Amino acid sequence: MLVVLLAFISCNKEDETTRAINVEVWGYNIGDAELETSIDTTIYRNFTTLPNKPVTFSKIYTFHASKKESALKIKDKTSGKDVFQQQLNLSSGKLELFFPFVYINGNELEIEIPAADSSTNKLSFYIHYPKSSDALDIFLQNETGQITYIAKNVKPGTWIHADYMPEEGFQDKNKSYNLYFTKTGTIDSWYFEDSELISKVGEAGLLLPKNVEKGLVRTYFVTPGNLQLDVIRLFKRP
Repeated sequence: MLVVLLAFISCNKEDETTRAINVEVWGYNIGDAELETSIDTTIYRNFTTLPNKPVTFSKIYTFHASKKESALKIKDKTSGKDVFQQQLNLSSGKLELFFPFVYINGNELEIEIPAADSSTNKLSFYIHYPKSSDALDIFLQNETGQITYIAKNVKPGTWIHADYMPEEGFQDKNKSYNLYFTKTGTIDSWYFEDSELISKVGEAGLLLPKNVEKGLVRTYFVTPGNLQLDVIRLFKRP
């Protein structure tokens, strides 16, 4: 998307009255609401979010150079209520704006983002699974079966923040490991729906720290989907 945006700017560099910015909203919509996203007066119906589905809005927004701000809104189509609103600063010079948004049964989830720590990485998870209040463990497993834990005895319905440094066997940026969620104290009692398929996910798209990276902050919303586990990043791509 950034490449497309830069190409747009390059093609329009002689037109000093036109500007463009990429706007992203990532998160999840839990409940019965159907959500519709708009910027200013434009409604993006192709990005309507159905109930119990990820929010994945990404759009290049073009505007006149004299325009200093605009309003990003997410509306519940059924009730007509605005459930999320953010003023976009169009004069900041940024090419991308990113906003996390999780909507659970009519309420916006407060997203806790820990401060960065240059000596380690911060991983945060919110587990949404009303079917159980039991604790769970979160770990990575590589192709040899080696396990490294991210967090243990995690309670669903709350934020968990963990320090994480990739150990040997989990540092290769060219490899993808499996991220597992199991009943606490076990490695094969599957937490979601008693199903291995719905209790694990490949971490390739999650941008977990690799090699000797430090100072990263990664925040995720986790909930079982219809046929797979949904682990949604709530942070801007690096």
